[in-house]
Amino acid sequence: MPRRPIKKKFKSQSFDEIFQQIIMIHGKKKLAYRIFQNTLNLISTQTEENAFVVLERAIRNTTPSVQIKTRRKGGSVYPLPVELPIDRGISRAVRWIVQSAKKRSANIFYVNLSNEIIDASKKVGNAFQKKQEVQKIAEKNPRLQNYKKKKIK
Repeated sequence: MPRRPIKKKFKSQSFDEIFQQIIMIHGKKKLAYRIFQNTLNLISTQTEENAFVVLERAIRNTTPSVQIKTRRKGGSVYPLPVELPIDRGISRAVRWIVQSAKKRSANIFYVNLSNEIIDASKKVGNAFQKKQEVQKIAEKNPRLQNYKKKKIK
């Protein structure tokens, strides 16, 4: 039993707050806010749709349903798929989108981020490919009964 009470997160964050938290470096929240606003403006001009609809579609397309955890048994390592809660899946999807935007070659970050969000909404792009890779690994290695911890009745 922990000495301190465990704090539960009841506060639901919206997509824009999650994006700003992941974009933010060294506590510069205003800079992250400006980058995110420029990204949304660029998305709305490029796609001629509501930017939040495109953003939600991109996050929905890149949100993983499983996570790969490694289990070591008998000198070999087995990847085991584990189900992810929705909030962790969303934060992982946003993190993948931001990381793949950082890897793009254009100089301006908000241009890269908007292009990656548009690509993810169309089911193209590096973040969507990352989700597909995780899904393939999970399908190849179904959870085996030997590695589950059995409850004693």
